[in-house]
Amino acid sequence: MLEGKIERQGFLDIIQLLTMSRKTGRLEITGAAEGSLFFSKGELLDCQMDKLAGDEAFIELFILVSGNFKFHEEKVSVEQRITKSLTDLLMAASKQATQWDAACQELPFEDAALVLAPVDPNSEKQFNFNALGWAVASHINGRCSFAEIARLLEQPKTKVAITIVALKSQGLITTEDEGSAILRTVFRKTTDVLYHLIDTRLKSRVKDRVLTEFNRWTFSKGFDIRMLDGAGVINNLHYDMPLDDKIIAYRQALEQLYEAAQTGLNRNELQDHMAELYEQLNKNERKCVSDYGLNKFIPTRGKGRREEADFWQTPPDSMGPDGIIPR
Repeated sequence: MLEGKIERQGFLDIIQLLTMSRKTGRLEITGAAEGSLFFSKGELLDCQMDKLAGDEAFIELFILVSGNFKFHEEKVSVEQRITKSLTDLLMAASKQATQWDAACQELPFEDAALVLAPVDPNSEKQFNFNALGWAVASHINGRCSFAEIARLLEQPKTKVAITIVALKSQGLITTEDEGSAILRTVFRKTTDVLYHLIDTRLKSRVKDRVLTEFNRWTFSKGFDIRMLDGAGVINNLHYDMPLDDKIIAYRQALEQLYEAAQTGLNRNELQDHMAELYEQLNKNERKCVSDYGLNKFIPTRGKGRREEADFWQTPPDSMGPDGIIPR
């Protein structure tokens, strides 16, 4: 079986190998970007990535690919949704990849909330919008990042980021401050892990109660954070909320999620998952964990067995039926 690690350049090599050897089957990509490509006798028929398909899915996967690949030789029966030749497809993907790399320099924090900048009504400056630009601008509310806007619009994340940079260059958009953006990133990465554990380790009936109880609790606290079945944790805290208040909101929301995840895992197993997350954080994100006391939830590997006596010594009978401590 053909399998291994994959990056952007390696992705191109594998596509060419499967084409030249006239393979039939499915190329599965897992990791930072996940998707599948379908081949019949070396011809690329379709690509699927989240809600994207065909040419757009291929271009997005080409740009964001990072992780592992595995080729399954199997019968393929999918609709042909790749419309370009492989050469034209790779040229389009390479061009958009260059634009994406440039956009990442302008938008270094993927999770930063986007804000519409004030415009002088007396200015005679002309703004250049395309249809996607108007759609993106309509979703900028001081809460959503470009990745969240892409999800809402069901558009490729890279294309939305490139559009946002174009709007930013015209002075129409600004972003959340760096400290808040890093904190939002750490919160998103942590909730991604916790939500996955809740989603996969809790029985359906218990999970439904956990989601309901969590959303009821966050609403009562005034935190615009929700847990949606199939969509994960949605963070809509406004960009101009004071940083100290954001820290409180994120810490308390993480505590609720942590306790909910504990109903499906033992303490050591849960801490192992979170210690693995810590190892994947960059230097600034680790500093954020330390500065804001989030190591209560994200321990280092070496410290994963000793932390939070006050947190873990909560008497079991003080918890609600879903593992969430009543407030």
